Amino acid sequence: MIKQIRRMLVWPFQSLFWKLFLWFWLTMLSMMAAMVIAVAITVNPSDFLSERRELFRELEIVSRKVERMASGWAPHTPFPQFGGSYFYLFDPAGDVVGRRAVPDELTSAYDRTHDRTEPTITFRDGVVVVGPRTVWIGRVPYDLFLTKEMPRLVHWRVTKVLSRQWHVVIIALAVSFLLCIMLARYLVVPIRRLQGTSRRLAKGELSARVEASVRQRGDELGDFARDFDHMAEQLETLVNNKEILLRNVSHELRSPLTRLQISLALARRKTPEAEAEHGRIEREIERLDELIGEIIRFSRIQHGLSEVACERVNLEQLLKQLVDDGNFEAQAQNKSVDLIKSQPIEIVGVRDWLSSAAENIIRNAIRFTPQGSNVEVTLEQLHQNLIIKVRDKGPGVPEEVLESMFEPFFRVDETRGKENDGFGLGTAIAMGAIANHGGIISARNAHPGLEVTIRLPLENKLSAS
Repeated sequence: MIKQIRRMLVWPFQSLFWKLFLWFWLTMLSMMAAMVIAVAITVNPSDFLSERRELFRELEIVSRKVERMASGWAPHTPFPQFGGSYFYLFDPAGDVVGRRAVPDELTSAYDRTHDRTEPTITFRDGVVVVGPRTVWIGRVPYDLFLTKEMPRLVHWRVTKVLSRQWHVVIIALAVSFLLCIMLARYLVVPIRRLQGTSRRLAKGELSARVEASVRQRGDELGDFARDFDHMAEQLETLVNNKEILLRNVSHELRSPLTRLQISLALARRKTPEAEAEHGRIEREIERLDELIGEIIRFSRIQHGLSEVACERVNLEQLLKQLVDDGNFEAQAQNKSVDLIKSQPIEIVGVRDWLSSAAENIIRNAIRFTPQGSNVEVTLEQLHQNLIIKVRDKGPGVPEEVLESMFEPFFRVDETRGKENDGFGLGTAIAMGAIANHGGIISARNAHPGLEVTIRLPLENKLSAS
């Protein structure tokens, strides 16, 4: 229970849970308030025994005060007022004493009730009239009436209810609060579990499925969960079949490629004068061999870490070696690669895959940074993550393809010349390698150039063998 409450509290207030809860709870509160006010406005107060007693009691108290004041009071003296109500005193001739204006509601009530011996309650046009109560002044009988206006009566009655029945109000609020919490959780928790499953699928965990508690529901959310799982199964099958096909084709291409290399060697012996053609064929064979190697490497990385040994990797040493190698190659093109910030950091992972991820990003940066410029590489720790940034000084990429550039065989622009002559697998291999270590990779335009950021957690689920 405590864990559930903590989990609810960490949900942002813009979430669907709090919106549903507030809508339901405020609706219930509004209905309760509307019912109280409607009853207070529409129901005749004379129907309530307790209020009848209050009104008669108030009239009785004021009548006694008037009688005590009668010794020093004269008919022309203004009639005194008491808090909460208006009081009118009629002489035996039917004239109001000490007042010039008399409400029509009171005049009507007086005409109908002044000959009665006991006070009665009448209600007309929002005004309550109580009376007559006979008051003796100098042995002369006067009739005392009490009036109350409706708005003041509503406020008084609501206050009365809240002051006397406060425990009922609190219990009603608590019960409605708990019911709304339960209803909101009943609707939102399955949606959040579906959301968690979809995120796991998006990260490449194709075996992710919705929890059984959601699938077994009999409502629309249960139907949605079952359809979602069916979609995930189809997606997993398609992706696995594609990877199997890609891996098998790549392996099958290796054999004819080897025979081509042998045939090329024999052709060189027989026709040494055609060296230019032989060299062209050899370059194409090497390029095809490199592509097949990249496909097989990509396929292995997509398969996961289950069959690969992990070890503790010193990322600073690894990155320095990659920067030195990249700088050596870049100098031939009048470019350079500089490690401008680093610190000793170790994580558990697959050295070859981490090296491949960083190397592919650095090689891409070298390819697109212009001559005379450098590629900047940094390695630093930020909280519980290590951050590797690689920035070139090239033209960058269109904003709309920043996420797509990590998809396999994706090319930013086919017309960008020889800098764009890769296979389109380098960034996909980097993303797969980083994802298998629990990290993420992203890119942004740094104006000038493109900056690729690799974020890896220092503590992951891998263990060194």
